[in-house]
Amino acid sequence: MSNAGHSKRPPRTLFFGMPGNFSLPPLQALLESGIEVCAVVIPSSLPLNSNQPAISLREKPSQSRTMLPLLNSTLHATILQTAWERQIPLLEVQRLSDPLTLSTLSLYQPDMICVACFSQRIPPALLALPPFGCLNVHPSLLPANRGPVPLFWTFRQPEHQAGITIHLMDEGMDSGDILAQEPIAVPDGISYAQLEFGCAKRGGALLEQSVWELYQGRATRIPQDEDRSSYHSYPSSKDFRVPVAEWDALHVYNFLSGLIDWGEALILQAGDEQFVVEKVISYSHKDVCDELGIASCKQGKVLWVRCRDGWVGVEGVRREKER
Repeated sequence: MSNAGHSKRPPRTLFFGMPGNFSLPPLQALLESGIEVCAVVIPSSLPLNSNQPAISLREKPSQSRTMLPLLNSTLHATILQTAWERQIPLLEVQRLSDPLTLSTLSLYQPDMICVACFSQRIPPALLALPPFGCLNVHPSLLPANRGPVPLFWTFRQPEHQAGITIHLMDEGMDSGDILAQEPIAVPDGISYAQLEFGCAKRGGALLEQSVWELYQGRATRIPQDEDRSSYHSYPSSKDFRVPVAEWDALHVYNFLSGLIDWGEALILQAGDEQFVVEKVISYSHKDVCDELGIASCKQGKVLWVRCRDGWVGVEGVRREKER
């Protein structure tokens, strides 16, 4: 998108992200659109009580050193690798509210800060640093599903439509004015990683559009309707338990398909029995077990578990006694 008529230079941004799958597409979109990313900021992986300074430059490892820290991403690249390849300063921050952090970031004189998945809360002093504000890429149709992992709750609730929102950040949690928004379909059987990547790609396109429009004075700010807002915290272990008697088979199937690779144990709660799922096979709204009234049956390698309406087929499970 052209920046003619506003300035002879493109907007300058600081990019806040993490080495996972969601941050890379928005960073790539900014770079490909001609927006200057003057530094990439990542959170420190060390505990707060470590001796690491508040903010430091993360150097590229030598070829002889292990690259294991980059394996957090299932993509072929991460924002770390992109920053090093493009010779963009990569800053690792331990304490965002520290005066050293603020003074270091202010040296880059950013017009805006862009955030796409960052584990630390942005303090007020940093929100006030860039003259055009801070933009966040959030994978929900705000004001619904505010919070750290909205796509988890898209699968849990369930919803057949997710979304992506670009909003200006304020001191609240995902509560600032909306600049751009787009719904995203959630097909049956889609994985979390697939849905997250789709949201990140569309989020990147909307982010670079919003940066240019804000920089050129063409952006429309839409306040969020607090009466329609909802918030979800990070899920606990109980949120990975599926009450099959309360959910229909398609709901169970989609939740298991979406979260099977999250690394948490997915447990089907069927009366006083529990089944720990290792693989999701299928679902059916027909009776798949011959014996009436039973909660589950085995057909070859597939264990079929009765849901409120229909059956879900899973594989590689072990039974646990109800605690």
